[in-house]
Amino acid sequence: MSMLDRITRYNHGARSRRDIPKLHLKPKPAGISDDGQDRGLFSRKRDIMNQMLSPTIRHFGFDGATSLSFTRGTVSPRARSPASPVPLEPELDWDRDALLELSDQIRASFGCTKEAHPHDDKLSTFLEAALRDTELRPGRPILDFETIEYARLDKLVADVVSSEDTLRVAPTSSKARGEVVPSHARYRADLANAKALLRLWRRRFREQYFVMDQHRCAALVKTGRLRDVEFNGETACELGEWYTRVGELVPELEGDLQFDPGHWWLNITCAERDGIVASSFEMPTKGRYGINSLPLLTGQEEMIRQNTYKYIREGGAADMHIALISQVGRQIRVLRGYRLKSIFAPQAGVRYDGLFTIKQYGCRQDNKTGLYRLELTLERVPDQKMSLEDLKGIPRPSQLDDWNLYEKLEGDKIKLLQGEASYLEWKLRRQEEKIDREDWRRAKLFRASFSQ
Repeated sequence: MSMLDRITRYNHGARSRRDIPKLHLKPKPAGISDDGQDRGLFSRKRDIMNQMLSPTIRHFGFDGATSLSFTRGTVSPRARSPASPVPLEPELDWDRDALLELSDQIRASFGCTKEAHPHDDKLSTFLEAALRDTELRPGRPILDFETIEYARLDKLVADVVSSEDTLRVAPTSSKARGEVVPSHARYRADLANAKALLRLWRRRFREQYFVMDQHRCAALVKTGRLRDVEFNGETACELGEWYTRVGELVPELEGDLQFDPGHWWLNITCAERDGIVASSFEMPTKGRYGINSLPLLTGQEEMIRQNTYKYIREGGAADMHIALISQVGRQIRVLRGYRLKSIFAPQAGVRYDGLFTIKQYGCRQDNKTGLYRLELTLERVPDQKMSLEDLKGIPRPSQLDDWNLYEKLEGDKIKLLQGEASYLEWKLRRQEEKIDREDWRRAKLFRASFSQ
């Protein structure tokens, strides 16, 4: 291309640019965009940071305008409407009996020596669900006062809070000296939820929450385990001062269907009321077809071999259960009491342990002391509904709650009817018996550890 052609093209382009009409635009204020919104340096930085930190959550400006899409994963409990349905844990059964069983399982694990907090998953699930139920359903929560009282959920929460000073927790789940130690983070979360739930329940129920045990004690006497059983302060009995007028002995066949191994009573009088024994005294019960029940409330018991035990009792001739001589080879229902010196005795009350076969009966007299000694060999019938290992878990924590109320009620009645001196004597006697049984149990387990 020649020099003349280049100059001609340049001049033509310059004329074309001069022919375009100029638009006289007012300069926009700094920081204002075409849509009229603030686009200053501070705003641009804020939008960039918002997109970096949370690209799916809408961030509001000072004027209420928004520029980003909105997607929220969770809703604050206080922002949710009380009338809206609250999603609860689908795997948690809110039935009263199911909650009572759950409470017993978790509370029993706190007293276990080899497994500390083995039901941590169940505990975490319950505490989180109960906390959401209380916070998000302030007007109509599922856990009402009656459910909490029946399932002993107040005791469960109190045990979790009190375990802060007694339960050893490691930073991570591990085994130390054969003990399973829970995760530190999970336990701290459960502890915080339990404390929050306790505060909410106390604020919600107020004084009614603090007298819950008084409600339980009244129900215990009226419709509970002490129904139709009365205290008699005029007669003093070695095994208690309770009596009943409604006891009717249940026949053998009906009793096998009505009473399962693990059935538990506060005392032998309650067992008499239900008809499994015919007397509140420690003596065999005679039925239509022979002796069908034997309460082992005192004395001691030793394990000879698997499912075979020797019961030993000392006393006068009337205490030797002479009628059992004719029952050797027959089956009999055996009840164990908490005063029996046996590793299989219940921690409190009286428990039905199932059918046993009387294998041998022996009785002899000590010439020096004049006392008689009874030795009774019993063999447990196999394939029953509950094994002896399962029976060791009875009474359950909720039953022990009733036992504590029962002891307090009995002490109050003794103090009211017999005076302060009789009450102190009764309390001292109970404490001495408890120490004696614990010493015997420790010595028995110590000797058994060397024989293994």
